[in-house]
Amino acid sequence: MKLMPGVRLNFSKETVGLSFGVPGARYTINSKGRRTVSTGIPGTGIYNVETLSSGTRSRRSSAAAIAQETETWQAPPAPGLFARKPERELNKFLLDIYNSDHRDDPSSVIEKANALKELYPELKYPLDLISFLHGATDEKWETDVAKWGATLWEQRDAAFSNKYVLKYFKGIKPGVTISPGITTQLHYNVQTLGFIWSEILQSLKKYDDAVAVLMQIEPDQMVGISLADIEISVGDFDGAIETTEDIEVFDDATAMMMVLRGVAFRGKDMHEAAIECFKRALKQKQMPEALAHRALFERGVTYGLMGKKAMGVKDLEKILVDNPDYPEVEKKLAELKK
Repeated sequence: MKLMPGVRLNFSKETVGLSFGVPGARYTINSKGRRTVSTGIPGTGIYNVETLSSGTRSRRSSAAAIAQETETWQAPPAPGLFARKPERELNKFLLDIYNSDHRDDPSSVIEKANALKELYPELKYPLDLISFLHGATDEKWETDVAKWGATLWEQRDAAFSNKYVLKYFKGIKPGVTISPGITTQLHYNVQTLGFIWSEILQSLKKYDDAVAVLMQIEPDQMVGISLADIEISVGDFDGAIETTEDIEVFDDATAMMMVLRGVAFRGKDMHEAAIECFKRALKQKQMPEALAHRALFERGVTYGLMGKKAMGVKDLEKILVDNPDYPEVEKKLAELKK
């Protein structure tokens, strides 16, 4: 409800809130004590949300596992003329494991990293970060990765201020799926480590720990997406709706947040509201295929729940045109065609 220019009164099932501001800058506070500041440059796609206080409502996490779909690599600078042997060996190690003609599997990377660390203990941080990154993509290393992640997160400031990490990790860009349909591709830095570690904690059902990690990294749209995804996964639909409030779709991240908002409304049996969210998300131009498929899938499922089976089938079959292996589509289509 608009009270006056720049001031709105917001209602949800469990909270009442006030938001103040102008396009590009808003401050929000609700009756549970959650305070956020959102800033951006209207029309540019540059947007940031910072949670000043999460209020009294606890946040929990989903059991989604990390999925590194892509990892780009740019060769690091050559060691200087007077570089010591440990640095030269680290450089050789990176060139070896990222050799485009013969990329090493996770076990091979970890084996080489451990052998090099025994010879040069000062390479501990860069080698441990590499082992963690590659071990996270292979279930056989799940137990070790959980231990490495806890240690690295605790020592993250020292790890990413290490001179070798600063010099040689600029070209490593892991792809981390935050929620099906959207993936980050940042430099391998504290933010990326936080997203990976949070996803692993979720897969281990350590939900509070996963959220605690997200709250310790730089607040941005991907953090908001991850938090909303967690809330939906554990059935905290009101929380997800609150996390995604005041969203206007102007880029891929806000489109994803709108999709999650729709899923949360569906969880509360508010199907018309859910459909409206999916429609708004799908209006985003030049949307990546994975994100468009996620929006179509969620809308198709919702149409099915509303008894509009023909419309649900139409959305789901659109996905099959581009991706016949999309998870759950065939199953949902079979249910709708009964």
